[in-house]
Amino acid sequence: MNPTQLYEMRPEELTQAMLHALVYHYERAQDSTIAERNRHLRQARELLVKLHQGLHDGGGIIAAQLDEIYLYMANASVEAIIDQDKKKIAELHTLASDLDQTWSEAMTRAKTQSVPTGGNRYENYQ
Repeated sequence: MNPTQLYEMRPEELTQAMLHALVYHYERAQDSTIAERNRHLRQARELLVKLHQGLHDGGGIIAAQLDEIYLYMANASVEAIIDQDKKKIAELHTLASDLDQTWSEAMTRAKTQSVPTGGNRYENYQ
């Protein structure tokens, strides 16, 4: 993926790409040399920092929950580097995979649902 493609992505597509990359780095960290494992864990942590920065206060409870998940995963990544804990890395890979799958499902559902028009935006929730 080149920089032009990144700039042309919608925010939800960029989030999806970052989650795919997060899964990739945790997957590679599981069966790498110590140096490679540390590099993948650092890159995963950098992605989590960027995902965290992309959250905003208007996101409600989901943004607050993602905030906690991202912070937990970033801290756990640092612990995994320090302790070289492969169980922790496997846990992080599972969490990242779940986030990636859930985000992909949400994007698919958003494409198939019609967007309500008019009225108060809270009236459209059931």
